Amino acid sequence: MLTCRVCLRKASTTLLLGNHTFRLENTLATVRPIHAPHQHEKYATATFTKTEERTISQDGAKNSRRVPAHEWAAEKQLQYLTDPLHIADYVKKTLAKGKFEEAALITRKASKDKKVAVSWNHLIDYLLQHNRLHAGIKLYNEMKKRAQLPNAQTFTIIFRGCATSSHPKLAVSEAIRIYNALLSNSRIKPNTIHMNAVLQVCAKADDLDSLFSIAQTANDGIRAPNNLTYTTILNALRSNVSNRQRESTAEAEVDTTVIDNETKQAIRRAKGLWEEVISKWRAGSIIIDEELVCAMGRVLLMGTYHDADSVEALLEQTMMIPRTGKSAVLGTSKEAEGLREVSTDTNSPTPIKTRKIKAPGAPAINHALPGNNSLSMILCALEKTRKTSKSQRYWDIFTKQHGVVPDANNWHQLLTALRRGKNSAKTVLYLRDMPAELTVPKNFRTAMSTCLRDNLNRSAFNHATEVLEIMLAKLKNPDMLTSRTYLRVAYANKRYFIEQSRHNYGAAMVAWGKQIAAAINNLWKPYTIIARQCENDGPESNLKRELVALARKMIAACDRVIFGKMVPPEIEAQIKPKRNSLNRVVVRHFEQMKEIDPNFRQDEDAHEEREDEDGYDDFADRFEQRHGSTEKMAAAANW
Repeated sequence: MLTCRVCLRKASTTLLLGNHTFRLENTLATVRPIHAPHQHEKYATATFTKTEERTISQDGAKNSRRVPAHEWAAEKQLQYLTDPLHIADYVKKTLAKGKFEEAALITRKASKDKKVAVSWNHLIDYLLQHNRLHAGIKLYNEMKKRAQLPNAQTFTIIFRGCATSSHPKLAVSEAIRIYNALLSNSRIKPNTIHMNAVLQVCAKADDLDSLFSIAQTANDGIRAPNNLTYTTILNALRSNVSNRQRESTAEAEVDTTVIDNETKQAIRRAKGLWEEVISKWRAGSIIIDEELVCAMGRVLLMGTYHDADSVEALLEQTMMIPRTGKSAVLGTSKEAEGLREVSTDTNSPTPIKTRKIKAPGAPAINHALPGNNSLSMILCALEKTRKTSKSQRYWDIFTKQHGVVPDANNWHQLLTALRRGKNSAKTVLYLRDMPAELTVPKNFRTAMSTCLRDNLNRSAFNHATEVLEIMLAKLKNPDMLTSRTYLRVAYANKRYFIEQSRHNYGAAMVAWGKQIAAAINNLWKPYTIIARQCENDGPESNLKRELVALARKMIAACDRVIFGKMVPPEIEAQIKPKRNSLNRVVVRHFEQMKEIDPNFRQDEDAHEEREDEDGYDDFADRFEQRHGSTEKMAAAANW
């Protein structure tokens, strides 16, 4: 319609002369050129997808360049985020959602006209937390190229990220390079926090040379060493020796004298550092906490008997815990002698007691407070020096006087110390007091091993029975290794019966047989609990194999007391049905193993089963020797 320009001009003139404006607009809207493309308006928001694109023009016209949607959304966000603090908060929230690219784009665009160093810190921290060390260092260099000056927090983030990196060698080189560059920087100087962070990087990489070179940059100003500095160095010394000892155990050809010399050198270095720590502590330059004390104590525990014995003096020096319960801590021996001289001199003037005034904010306690770590350390020292009789005293001081709540490691360390001292009676008492939520199978294994070591004690088997009862009460699933050790205690606790056999061999054998029969009856309950649990398990199940191992030991014990005529007939009648039930389980297990593997041999699965039987034969031989010597003496007397 009206495609001719002349006709269109005539029609337009007629309409204009008649003042029909509305009709003209409709006509113009109707007679658009056919070849003109249809353009649809699009509306955009701050949310976007990567496939969409938006048209952006500075003057509002629809003619300019086409920009990707994510850049358009970033510029749209920056229209409302004008303050650097708000930008940093938005970047932090975006990174929490895992949208690193969006946060980085907004930070780069905001860097054109704003100082957003905090936002860059969030980006670098995000990369280093995700173990992307190369990307984090690259982003740090980009930050400087965009004229964003790094602050002290930037370097703290980088150094701490290097300390947690899974590539310690690379992290050491990067951290030392940046730290040395920071030393020559006139705008920002590294402080104690930076130095400690770099020390932790070197300690993780086991690079003692770099660690001590960084430690030499300390001064009396902003890089003054604190308690964390010395803690890091002491832990690095201990870790270095521990790694060397671990490598020596893996390699049989390593000379142990070299490891011993390195251990002695590490202890000498630690003692030299400790003298510096004590001098600064007494001067009020640093504080001593439990972490620093335990770092020094753990180094001493690597040494000889005398080094481990000095841990008690360490606690007395730093935590005011006296080595003996009779007198309080007076400090050094020279101070104590000086106090005694003053008290004996009658002509000396009476000293005036002056009240010390502390500065505002100074701590009320100027010594380290005991905790779980120091409790485990002193128990370990007592175990190594075999002074386990002091375990109860230190346990009471920590838990009752200082209010330390023992954790699972403290309880296990106490049981380990008591095992070294062969004190099965106290083991049972502490095992009863141990909270049920902290009990694990290794606690009962340690306690039962204590009873086994205490086999010369006549009550050792009774204590082992109590340990078994506590295990059934506190553990959901009884431990099979503890149960097998309990049967070994029944075999080993024989000294009283050997002494009795000198006078009455038959009565001694019957009494010993009753003890073994009692052990079989006591083990029946934990056996049935595990048997129900692994009833549907295959023969390759670890729990099923542990159950069969216990059953074989119980069968061997039943055979000994039955065929050896060690128990009365009524007890033998009680044991035989249990023995037959156990035998069926064992036979069925080996049949299933042969169905799976035709080449399976029973002796390969039972290489540990001869331990108790050989022990039994040894005990029986001793009885026979006693019995034979008694008969010979009686025959000689009659002759």
